[in-house]
Amino acid sequence: MVPLTRVAVITGANKGIGYFIALQLAVSGLFTDVIIGCRDSSRGAIASEEIQQKISIGSSSSTKMHSLPLIIGNVQSHTDFCERLEQEFGSASVLVNNAGFAYKGSDPTPFNEQTKKTFETNYYGLVDFTEKMIPLLKKGKDPRIVNVASMAGKLKQLSSELQTKYTDEQLTIEQLNSLMKSFEKDVHDGVHRQNGWSSSNYGMSKLGVIAATKVFAREEPSISVNSCCPGYCDTDMTSNMGRRSPDDGAKNAVIPATMKNPPTGEHFADFDVSTW
Repeated sequence: MVPLTRVAVITGANKGIGYFIALQLAVSGLFTDVIIGCRDSSRGAIASEEIQQKISIGSSSSTKMHSLPLIIGNVQSHTDFCERLEQEFGSASVLVNNAGFAYKGSDPTPFNEQTKKTFETNYYGLVDFTEKMIPLLKKGKDPRIVNVASMAGKLKQLSSELQTKYTDEQLTIEQLNSLMKSFEKDVHDGVHRQNGWSSSNYGMSKLGVIAATKVFAREEPSISVNSCCPGYCDTDMTSNMGRRSPDDGAKNAVIPATMKNPPTGEHFADFDVSTW
């Protein structure tokens, strides 16, 4: 039986993988309300209405869909969203951090100018929004966080020395932020490769997400916090080159968001706990 109020929040869910995460959570029957956080309010409203219609036609779920404006990477937008969420719903039970950004391979922006925007959305924005959502999650029933990462976030892209720093069991968010800024500085100075860093801004942003997942899991024991890799999906971000459907990829986030007795601090891929 669904508790009086159980709310799920999915960022960047007006299309692609996020859309199907929202749809699957809505039809699960485990939530009274599902909220799409979207930077484009009109697209968010359209997606919310579409999902509501699909629920009405194809399932017995009584979940209500909502769309609220949210720009991940904009601190004021994070604050406004959380304040409105608290006023209208009081709490949240699940947060799926799905919003992400990636430059296309054909983009002419130089590598050292791509780091800032990629990190603002994929890493710093996710961390700040999560920190603001945690008090609301602590008020929720069976609270969970699922961070959508990527196979590009693997540890092996770093030197062994840097891998040790990112996997340190005493690592804090403040220290992790410092590591991420060190990468940014070394990219700016053109010495990132010789200092043991990755050659992928996107990969580093998602590696940071997985590392942050493990820190949050350790620091917030009352919340199940996991990350996932949806796989290489057929979405706008991959220029529709992916071999997996976004509907299928979404399941990798939905599993830790809905399963009974979920683990914490784990990484999911191909529908099960995987290695980092």
